[in-house]
Amino acid sequence: MPGISSVLPVLFLTIVLAGCANTTHQKSARNSPEARQVTQSAHCGLTGPGVAWVRSAEHRDRLLGVAGQNLSTELVRAVDLADESLVFVTLGQKPTAGYSVTLDGFSAEQGVLSLSMKLREPAPGMATAQVITSPCAVLAIKPADWQKLKVSGLTPKPLVGLPKPDNR
Repeated sequence: MPGISSVLPVLFLTIVLAGCANTTHQKSARNSPEARQVTQSAHCGLTGPGVAWVRSAEHRDRLLGVAGQNLSTELVRAVDLADESLVFVTLGQKPTAGYSVTLDGFSAEQGVLSLSMKLREPAPGMATAQVITSPCAVLAIKPADWQKLKVSGLTPKPLVGLPKPDNR
């Protein structure tokens, strides 16, 4: 007859696996906003800080064709533009390496989708490559009932605008 010490690991594993089997994953409803980061790059080749809202393959391909950019184009092209829009969030040109931007969070309220971005800069005195970079993040956004896009964290004042286009 097995001792209690040999049964405990099996009992623990059974409980853990049962808990995993009962985990549910919620899918977002069609009208609830969802934002996710697809990729980021230290050099997107876009010169000014800003936001490019992409809803067509032609627009996406123009941005991916910018000379010198080093985005993971395969990840960007994998986004189904029938289900999601792409948003390129760019920092503009920076004088050294060490800058990056990532999605920190999002919310939707009163027709405005707010994207909070986290900006990373080289620490003061840090040795960095003296090269012009143009960091960016590419986000995928589920469609919803918002009319404006507000991006904070890049500039002293949030970037606001980009009325929701009615056609794709």
